[in-house]
Amino acid sequence: MEPSGNIYLIGFSGTGKSLSGIRAAELLRLPFVDMDDLIEYRMKKSIPEIFEQDGEDEFRRIETNILRELSQKPSRVVSTGGGVPVQEENRRIMRSSGIILLLTATPETIHQRLTTRRSRNRTLRPLLGDDAPEKRVADLLARRSEAYACADRSIDTEGLTHRQVAAAIESAWRELSSEACRANETANA
Repeated sequence: MEPSGNIYLIGFSGTGKSLSGIRAAELLRLPFVDMDDLIEYRMKKSIPEIFEQDGEDEFRRIETNILRELSQKPSRVVSTGGGVPVQEENRRIMRSSGIILLLTATPETIHQRLTTRRSRNRTLRPLLGDDAPEKRVADLLARRSEAYACADRSIDTEGLTHRQVAAAIESAWRELSSEACRANETANA
């Protein structure tokens, strides 16, 4: 079965959206898009520079525009920035054009992943700072919990390799696609 919509990966920085997303896209033979990378490419500056020079509101506007554009090009795996689901409009865009999978990890694991890997040599998120303290991670996770609840499925990435997370993404997509097919058949019967 071929996907008819996008697979949106949401979740906090350090939960594996990008690396696991790349591997999931390979498994599903779909294009992969990292929204943060696309924003940096288009704006010709880093996300921290956008926050510093243009402000968070402008960054969120750019994010929504990129998401809207991606929603018009279905059948791809999209790694979203950690704050994308906070905007109600973004949740609507994702819901109407694909499935939403939340990748999770504990604040301790996120802190460790962000501070030991330096997030693929990228400066850490402007809302966390370079040391990504556990308390700040936990607080931001708590504030975003309602927004993250928009996900169709949640995948706990604790102790899993990117390949294992990718397999879980593929499995969730297959389950959700089957459920959607059954619902359509029932509605048309």
